[in-house]
Amino acid sequence: MESFEISSSQLILKVHAKGAELTSVKDKSRGFEFIWQANPDIWARHAPVLFPVVGKLYHDKILIGSKHFQITQHGFARDSRFELVELYGDMIRYMLESNDLTKKVYPYDFKFFVMYEVKDKQVKISYTVINTGSDTLFYSVGAHPAFNLPLKDLSKYSILFKKPENLERLMLNQGNFNGLRENLGTNQSELKLSNDLFIKDAIVFQNLKSKQLALVQHESIFKIDLQFEGFPYLGIWAKYPNQEFICLEPWAGLADSVAFNGDISEKKGIISVEPLEEKTFAYTISFSAP
Repeated sequence: MESFEISSSQLILKVHAKGAELTSVKDKSRGFEFIWQANPDIWARHAPVLFPVVGKLYHDKILIGSKHFQITQHGFARDSRFELVELYGDMIRYMLESNDLTKKVYPYDFKFFVMYEVKDKQVKISYTVINTGSDTLFYSVGAHPAFNLPLKDLSKYSILFKKPENLERLMLNQGNFNGLRENLGTNQSELKLSNDLFIKDAIVFQNLKSKQLALVQHESIFKIDLQFEGFPYLGIWAKYPNQEFICLEPWAGLADSVAFNGDISEKKGIISVEPLEEKTFAYTISFSAP
């Protein structure tokens, strides 16, 4: 089978072997589908896993040692077939292991595990990288879940942060950071959404004090709570001018800056893992149906 289900008392999840991608989260009592259903005319993905890079490399290339390798935006994991390694009623775990194909673009030995656990209305997603080689491994990892909006109008939604924030946005130019910033609010706990916010691509924040936020619909009980302790960056994205979904993206890594040509070890936000060691990043999503 290419897709498996797990469930709790309140949610049913589907996860596909391709990309270890979460393709469905349904509320059992109300039948509401929380995950974008990958309409190919708009955006043909659900919730891709980003590895071994987050965002876009400058010219899609990275220097590793003395050689340049070509890795497309957000990495190859999202288009790779993962192996199912554990399946229980409320938990599923997939693995991607380095092979001849991955080493053509990313010359490291690794095992990459993606795990989903569901309890009541909460889903925990974990990413574990094990360095199975003899050299220090450098990577980035991140999430890109797209959430269905009951009302297709972004101005009817806000993002509420746990703490007051200086909402300084890092600006992108054709997928790479250009050094510019935009202030979306000072000492604010609420970011009111609008379609126009996404004309200039994703909203990217770094070093938020809050590691918890909520996407809320005004005058509705619809809510998505996100807890992302350990992730230093957050992306928020909607595919302008579409207003049917929004992505809330915890990242441990960033796209390149314009003209970056250094070694992968010098890349901003990069993570290192020593031989035979492992690192795990995890976040949780809680769902309240309309």
